[in-house]
Amino acid sequence: VHVHSAYVAQQRLDALANKVADALQRKASFDKRVLTSPQGEVTFETGQLVQVYASNVDNTFKTSRKIIPRWSAPHRIVTR
Repeated sequence: VHVHSAYVAQQRLDALANKVADALQRKASFDKRVLTSPQGEVTFETGQLVQVYASNVDNTFKTSRKIIPRWSAPHRIVTR
């Protein structure tokens, strides 16, 4: 029984390692795509107004998502 528990624990650790490696690969791919796009990397200066998009609303099936605002109120950049 102890050997089985150790095996299960190792499987969980392996799964976590694979998940982290996949996330790093996806981040590298995304960063490469953003930096090679015509806009390039978007940087904001102190004092500019920005809005934040709530992408978590896109992946829900609640009917309230139709009336929930997807963009936040304007926020001012304080520091960089």
